[in-house]
Amino acid sequence: MFGRSRSWVGGQGKTKNIHSLDHLKYMYHVLTKNTTVTDSNRNLLVETIRSITEILIWGDQNDSSVFDFFLEKNMFAFFLNILRQKSGRYVCVQLLQTLNILFENISHETSLYYLLSNNHVNSIICGIVSPSAVHTNDFALYTEAIKFFNHPESMVRIAVRTITLNVYKVSCKSN
Repeated sequence: MFGRSRSWVGGQGKTKNIHSLDHLKYMYHVLTKNTTVTDSNRNLLVETIRSITEILIWGDQNDSSVFDFFLEKNMFAFFLNILRQKSGRYVCVQLLQTLNILFENISHETSLYYLLSNNHVNSIICGIVSPSAVHTNDFALYTEAIKFFNHPESMVRIAVRTITLNVYKVSCKSN
């Protein structure tokens, strides 16, 4: 995913690193200017969320201020706002991919703790899978995923089974 360094062009014609706090601030600005999903901005929102994911993973490994900014600006709230919109469904796939990529690649316990705090992940999962569901204090990732255990699409069934195996994962201590 990070094989070669890419860059983006900033406002003054300067080339800037896309793996930086400055670029995350720019992506935040894009989110704040596109709070309502429309046909004309949905691709921009998908790309913005994808880019934020990439920056967060880079930041987890290289610059803790990146993750601090993400939390300070409560960017998960923007994701929830998008999900609650009728036209936000188009962006849902990217949000699910974002969660998956983050949890697979974030290595610092503090970062994982912050991702899982404030119940944002549960809200996102419940918002994507069943927007009208009553929210309880259960483990939404598992309870919502298990509903699709026999889904006709094989990739959905594989994802459900992977989640189930990870939820019930038991570490074996060898003697």
